[in-house]
Amino acid sequence: MGDNLLFQAIMIGVVYIIAYMNVYVGSPMIDRPIIVGTLTGLVLGDLKTGITVGAAMELAFLGAVPIGASNPPDMISGTIIGTAFVILSGQEVGMAVALGIPVASLMSIVTNLNMMFVYTEVAHMCDRAAEEGNAHKIEVLFNVAHFATAFILALIVGAGFYFGLPVIEKLLEYVPEFILTGMDVVAGMLPAIGCAMLARMLLRKELSPYLLIGFLLVVYLGMPTFGVALVGLCVAALVFFNSGKKEVAADVDDNEF
Repeated sequence: MGDNLLFQAIMIGVVYIIAYMNVYVGSPMIDRPIIVGTLTGLVLGDLKTGITVGAAMELAFLGAVPIGASNPPDMISGTIIGTAFVILSGQEVGMAVALGIPVASLMSIVTNLNMMFVYTEVAHMCDRAAEEGNAHKIEVLFNVAHFATAFILALIVGAGFYFGLPVIEKLLEYVPEFILTGMDVVAGMLPAIGCAMLARMLLRKELSPYLLIGFLLVVYLGMPTFGVALVGLCVAALVFFNSGKKEVAADVDDNEF
């Protein structure tokens, strides 16, 4: 049992590193809770629960984006620990949200301290390397700082998983039932809140026809959600390629004819 838990903790750390490298590989959104929860469920042997918890955590962290110097809660660690706890303890999805948000807030403090002290010093070192005209040194410093940060944070999350989950499970035995039920109810409300936030962005006259097309496809043709998503992908591709043609046509000078 101990060896299996240690292996799972190592894999949890690997999931964190993969998600943390999101910016490093061009921001393909692999740090979002829906992806992190799925990967966590995969390494823990319960993919379905991982996807379910990841979707709930995605709605909880829907607005968690860095703006300027503002650093949001670390949704990667919150999603990993919340998903892992639900899978291993058999608790309801609401407990992932209740546990994941405080964990994310705590990890954001660690991240902020790292940016304040470690990254600041690395930036000064890069400035000195720039004055020397040593571009290779700047690249090395950036890579070392980024990978070292990912490894340290992954180590913290892996250790938290290994040592913390049994303790958390014991503590929850003393939490009143009405609080646990309330958390479950809140988790059930999150999808409605997330849909409302998305609808607020979509309800503009330029986008309303696309929303209406999706509604008609589901209501009158009975098309499943995945089918609607594929139709949306095709429509987006048509709009993208046609807008490109218009830009090319606008750049052509009439004098060329």
